[in-house]
Amino acid sequence: MQRRYWPWYLLGGMAMCGVVYIYYTFDPSAHGWFPRCPMKALTGLECPGCGSQRAIHALLHGDVRRAFQHNALLLPFIPYLAIGFAFRFIHEPSPQLLEWRKILFGEYAIKLVGLSILAYFILRNIS
Repeated sequence: MQRRYWPWYLLGGMAMCGVVYIYYTFDPSAHGWFPRCPMKALTGLECPGCGSQRAIHALLHGDVRRAFQHNALLLPFIPYLAIGFAFRFIHEPSPQLLEWRKILFGEYAIKLVGLSILAYFILRNIS
């Protein structure tokens, strides 16, 4: 970590703690001040992110089954995104780590992720 960026990392960590506190304390389905999905409001279709706020609330309370019911796509994407962020903090990756990054976040992986999101969007709206 570069010395000049530490205040931003500290600020980001504090903001993340605040967001976790809010989502732990307040249920998005019971409080109207949480943001609503514009796609669902305009079209009535659920986008791939619909239910994520409720799913995060359920996960923070340890209810994985309910989180899965709210948004099944969120559960596998949390570790995937965490790995992606971790790769950004490795300044001199080994060749083996570079190969894993290419496998997980390369061109074919991005296409697979995109197709997964599209398939989830279609399947959740036809059922």
